[in-house]
Amino acid sequence: MAREAAEEPTAVLDAQGHVRRRPEVYSRSRSSGSPRSEGTGGKDTRSRAPARQAPTPHPKRTPGASTPHPHPSMNAPLRSPTSWPDARAIAARAAVKEVAHTAPVMRPLSDALGQVLAVPLAALTDLPPFDTSAMDGWALSGPGPWRLPTGAKGQDHPGILAGHGEMAPLPDGHAVRIATGARVPPGATAVLRSEYGTDAGDGWLHASPAHPVVLGQDIRTRGQECRSGDQLLPAGTLVTPAVLGLAAAAGYDELPTVRRPRVEVLVLGDELLTEGLPHDGRIRDALGPMVGPWLRALGAEVMGTRRLADEADAVHAAVAESTADVVVTTGGTAAGPLDHVHPTLRRLGAELLVDGVAVRPGHPMLLARLARETPTNQGDPENTEPPERPARPARHLVGLPGNPLAAVSGLLTLAEPLLRTMTGRPAPDPGPAPLAEAVQGHPRDTRLVPVTFRQDAAVPLRFNGPAMLRGIAAAYGLAVIPPGGAKRGTEVEVLDLPWSASATEQPSHTDQAGQHTDQAPQRTDQEARQRTAQARQRTAQARPRTARATDGEDISPQEGPA
Repeated sequence: MAREAAEEPTAVLDAQGHVRRRPEVYSRSRSSGSPRSEGTGGKDTRSRAPARQAPTPHPKRTPGASTPHPHPSMNAPLRSPTSWPDARAIAARAAVKEVAHTAPVMRPLSDALGQVLAVPLAALTDLPPFDTSAMDGWALSGPGPWRLPTGAKGQDHPGILAGHGEMAPLPDGHAVRIATGARVPPGATAVLRSEYGTDAGDGWLHASPAHPVVLGQDIRTRGQECRSGDQLLPAGTLVTPAVLGLAAAAGYDELPTVRRPRVEVLVLGDELLTEGLPHDGRIRDALGPMVGPWLRALGAEVMGTRRLADEADAVHAAVAESTADVVVTTGGTAAGPLDHVHPTLRRLGAELLVDGVAVRPGHPMLLARLARETPTNQGDPENTEPPERPARPARHLVGLPGNPLAAVSGLLTLAEPLLRTMTGRPAPDPGPAPLAEAVQGHPRDTRLVPVTFRQDAAVPLRFNGPAMLRGIAAAYGLAVIPPGGAKRGTEVEVLDLPWSASATEQPSHTDQAGQHTDQAPQRTDQEARQRTAQARQRTAQARPRTARATDGEDISPQEGPA
């Protein structure tokens, strides 16, 4: 079946395990002169047999019949995989409705680091809230020289210190000592820095001839940074230490943040070991230690990682009973005798949003929307008691392939866009980078290849097979290679890894404010590319051993079908 790049999927799995088109899709594909039902064949019925048995006007939209088979995951007809760009777009839209109805979480500043602002941050006060001195020195009134105050007998006048309340007005022709950050007294017209003034001890202050006093110098006027009500940062801003400082200065004790989606990781496979060396046909689990921290770097609250045996009931129970917003499985997404993800989704009445992606490695990846769960006692119309268990909002399942690099491909293709929407983070702005070497491509599918950077060029890494992690462990990102490959010097998109993107792709205050105000300048595409290239060059210079290790390396052939 041809797959459409639409938000709502055109295929659903029924309780018997059939892949069915939505009714509206059928109505579009029927010919006006041949009304047919959705039966299993016969006169005036729409055949559900495979296309090779009976041609139809629209063979790519005709569901096939399932036949008895010992493994139900193999019953579904062959489907065309979703294109890589469409898969990412579908994942980004999948949870839009759920996010729109999620209330912000108020967090004290001490707990808000790393969270995301749910609403724009508006100033609760003027900054500064009053006129303050920018320097240690003297507050002046009018032109000099200036009369200095006298303190108690034998003592100097203490002057004005930070934290003091409003002072008496300063008369014209007078000066008084003032500290940095102290409130400027009414009547003051400037602040003279300590190093620019001379107190000869005769009660008069003189300014250095080389530094004449200018009206308003070294005074931070009220509202210089912002006025109360001004928008300081937009929604979607990552809360950094600097954001915490700004929020505190602007009057906040707590911040409205986006609720982090709760994610549970289910690692499938009887052959996986959690410790020691591989033996007796069993291998170490590489995905269990990797996927949870990766999801956490994408902004998720990882509830835990569970390892399951290759048993259909165990997989079904784990997915059905999970309280997570997103369930991430590793392995079991293909159609082998021990691949239980598709049968589990059928049993749960899930809605397949993406079932296979035209990308290498990782094409067996999938994204599904799990059915909403109704309250346990909602079926009785005469029952006025509150439900024993409230309805559960729609949840999602991301099925990753079992090969490690293929799983990374699934994380960046499906999990990252889905979680980006759920966490309220802005979409990344990756800039193109020229390839330092030619990269072999797949005839039909997009290819994701680990790369590092030498100056501003993307250097493909050798260990890029679907079962390999050596390349991605040394990589800065994944280069997006179009079908057919790319020649040396071709500019390609590079997907930054979450730990590198957080340092280089976070929008600046000017970039963010430019989307909401008329005064702030918009960043041009050229500036964005220059900024990205400079950040990547700094990263490459900070990791010279990695860059040198990749010099002259070739791309290895694609390893396996994943």
